[in-house]
Amino acid sequence: MSTQPGRTVETARHLHYVVRMGGPEPRTPVLDSVESWNWAVRISVVGLFVLALAGIAYSMASVVVPVLLAWVVAMVLLPVVDGLERRGLSRTLTSTVLVILLVASMIVIVGVLTVPLTYWVGRTSELGALLKERLQTLGNPLAFFEEISNALSQVTGEDQSASAVNLSSSNIVTAVLSVLTPLVSQTLIFVVALVFHLIYQRDIQSGMLLLFQNDSARQIAKDILKDIQVNTSIYFGTLTVVNICLGIAATVLTWLVGLPHPFLWGMLAAALNFVPYLGAAIVIATLFVVGLIAFSALSHAVIAPLAYLGITALEGQVTTPTLIGHRLTINPFLVFLSIACWTWMWGPVGAFLGVPILLCAMVALRRLSSTGSENAGLHTTAADGQAI
Repeated sequence: MSTQPGRTVETARHLHYVVRMGGPEPRTPVLDSVESWNWAVRISVVGLFVLALAGIAYSMASVVVPVLLAWVVAMVLLPVVDGLERRGLSRTLTSTVLVILLVASMIVIVGVLTVPLTYWVGRTSELGALLKERLQTLGNPLAFFEEISNALSQVTGEDQSASAVNLSSSNIVTAVLSVLTPLVSQTLIFVVALVFHLIYQRDIQSGMLLLFQNDSARQIAKDILKDIQVNTSIYFGTLTVVNICLGIAATVLTWLVGLPHPFLWGMLAAALNFVPYLGAAIVIATLFVVGLIAFSALSHAVIAPLAYLGITALEGQVTTPTLIGHRLTINPFLVFLSIACWTWMWGPVGAFLGVPILLCAMVALRRLSSTGSENAGLHTTAADGQAI
């Protein structure tokens, strides 16, 4: 009867030590309940930390997203900056010139695409009616949805003819400013973050390493950061070249088929291919809709989307894996989950950032697992030596 309270007190003391120190007492047998509680505490702390980071990332999206986007673009430009610095050029001057050229090229591209975008946006209502007419010739698939819409309008007592809203000039100006103000501010954050990351990349990495106390942890973190930089540069540098070629192929394809504004569809294909699966699906659907509007025959309208489907299948299954190697391949299901999660968090830009975030996580896990295996091998060798 007297041993049970003593055992309870001893267990409580062990548990208090484990919670306070993060490990069992030296030369003390570890109880199963204490070890289970230790793992539960660690998992809970890590889970709460991840949830806190997710909440901060969601609430600070206007700042976090431009900075992360600048980091991804910097990973592509860093090899160029480092190469020019080794040739004797100033890193500050090189970084500034590269960012100016990047911004200027984006402005030129947007300016070139303004005319076709204005054309398609200005004919939205006309294109919608024309698309509806084309689809009705394929079997009237929209009749069911029209009946549902009419029934809902009768139930709610709304008149569809009175649904149009006349915006005053002040409301239009307010709407435009509400869109342009965050866009301009986030673009400014992106440009400044990109310049500073290219110039002070080594200082930023050294500052991150100061967070670790001992030399072994600092070396592991340094190896992880180096692997992330190298693999991200290889992946996105290769993907950028592949997407430029894909955009050229899409431009030539749409021009040969006879679609209007082929350069617009080529730029759309090159930009959206940075988002795996989803980007190609959007381009195929867009080409199909434009084909239905531009051509009267269904057989002619499906030529461009089917041909583009074949090109993207060849690119995704043969070209890109051959260029980047199997070392950087990621499970497609994990890619889908990452894109879905970050799109929900940050919208379209989150869909673009989903793959680099997942790539960084996979590189870090592989480095940590390889480091753990090496440490386990060293401990085994030392134990065998002591036994001999």
